[in-house]
Amino acid sequence: MVDSLFGQSRDVVEAALPDRESVICPLCQCEPELFGIDFQGFHLARCEVCRLEFQHPRPLFDQLADAVYNESYHPDDHHNVDGTRARIFMRQLSRLERYVSGGTASVLDVGCGAGAFLKFAEKRGWEVAGTDVAVTDVVRKSGAKVWEGRLSGIPFATEQFSAIRFNHVLEHTQSPLVELQRARSLIADGGVLLIGVPNIAGFSIRLKSLQSRMGLKNHSWKHYGALHHLWFFTPATLAALVRAAGFEVVAWETPVTDRSDRSGWASAVIRAPLEVLRVGGILDLYARPC
Repeated sequence: MVDSLFGQSRDVVEAALPDRESVICPLCQCEPELFGIDFQGFHLARCEVCRLEFQHPRPLFDQLADAVYNESYHPDDHHNVDGTRARIFMRQLSRLERYVSGGTASVLDVGCGAGAFLKFAEKRGWEVAGTDVAVTDVVRKSGAKVWEGRLSGIPFATEQFSAIRFNHVLEHTQSPLVELQRARSLIADGGVLLIGVPNIAGFSIRLKSLQSRMGLKNHSWKHYGALHHLWFFTPATLAALVRAAGFEVVAWETPVTDRSDRSGWASAVIRAPLEVLRVGGILDLYARPC
């Protein structure tokens, strides 16, 4: 097998991920309608009732864990907090601190990866903990409290958290509704949920989708990242999922991250309209338990 399946041909991907399972909409219990097949052979489908998009059929979790979420998925240098990550983490923590009420702030980072956010939040004064389907050595050595496995399958004792963060994690899960319901049981009174996902209603993503439907892209639907993304959210469908899990939406935004190869004024010109119109490519949603 090649070291990474990202960008590989359909034949290589199908050899590494040979089996598929059917999926129904977790909100409507309906079988979705196919709207596209990406360049690696993944099937993209949409619920015709609530418009939630997801893979159907999709690869099996065990095969994804072996072929995609292996030791190379989180390089050790991802533990470092560079300028871009610092700005993202600061923005998210500032929002969480605005919404969390009472007591010492503790955050559970679901899908903590190499632990960069844990390190940053701890320096800011948060009590930190994390989970991941494969906890890295660098996180284990950091001293942070971590659990291995999917959130819904971890046998927590009496833990409660002021904030729970799913940052570019929910789209990878087998059952996002089940994961969010589990998060609901772990959030303390006055706590806040943060979910960050790709925004398929974003301007750039909509444009790439149009190009894919028209056959104008060499790698059709590549922007969906279906090798490891199983679910694809808009602000409306993510809000519906959050409400179904027992939360109420407090706020949402589509922040645009500055690029190192772009000048400050150029970044501001591009960022401002996308954020004001809320059509950026990233969706951050904040919610409280009902």
